[in-house]
Amino acid sequence: MTLPRVNVRETRTIHPVVTIRSQPRDPVVRDAAQLAPRTLLEIAADRDAAVAERTALEASRPDLMLIGTADDVADLDQRIAVAKIRIDAAEMQHAAAVIAEARAHSDNDAEQSRRKALRKAGMKASAEAAKLADRYVVLARELAGVLGQLREQEGRIAEANAALPDGAEPVPPGEPFNGTETIPMRTETTHDLVWVDARTGQPAGILAGNDLRHRVAKTIERRVAVPSIPGEPHVPLSHRVTLPGLGRDAPPIWRSLPQPLRSNTVYRA
Repeated sequence: MTLPRVNVRETRTIHPVVTIRSQPRDPVVRDAAQLAPRTLLEIAADRDAAVAERTALEASRPDLMLIGTADDVADLDQRIAVAKIRIDAAEMQHAAAVIAEARAHSDNDAEQSRRKALRKAGMKASAEAAKLADRYVVLARELAGVLGQLREQEGRIAEANAALPDGAEPVPPGEPFNGTETIPMRTETTHDLVWVDARTGQPAGILAGNDLRHRVAKTIERRVAVPSIPGEPHVPLSHRVTLPGLGRDAPPIWRSLPQPLRSNTVYRA
């Protein structure tokens, strides 16, 4: 399993990294490689390298005390101190990484458990959907038989209505009518309020003259024509239902038709 990479320098459990440099440097500017997330193995390798460096430096100190200057020894002691800081930092980062990786493993295990539960529920739903699909085919074929019988009766009704005896009413569709009746053109009486001159009975508008003392309101009747509203034909049930077959290329179990039948022809898939 690949270990998760943890950027322990960005956690709140440890202090920011402090690096001792020979030349002053802006503390905001950091090496991108130092801030990259690292694994436990990478942190442990840095710690072991720092331990080896410190051990070598401390081993060379006695000889440097004999042949070197005080500045040389002070410089060596500074390098030993920096190595010690690197070891301490690596130890703290390693501890933080252990906690972070354990949390990452725990979160991953929880997420995988959630996904497994979802897949289990999905597999159960898939099996139930397969049963329902089989039931659909059975019921759809049964319903197709009913629709076929309806279509046969529709053809007979259409044939009868195409040759009605004189004065006979059309044969109703049998099933509930879903169209609309035609409303013929008609006239209606409306009432308008107008101003007339009480003396003459003639219209008296505001602009008819300056003398408005004899102007009175009068209601008059007027006949207006109301346009006809065309009806919508009844669409039989068998022409409004489509029962698809299962699968990409499966033919429909029942196919609706764009227009009502004018004969007793039955279309089945």
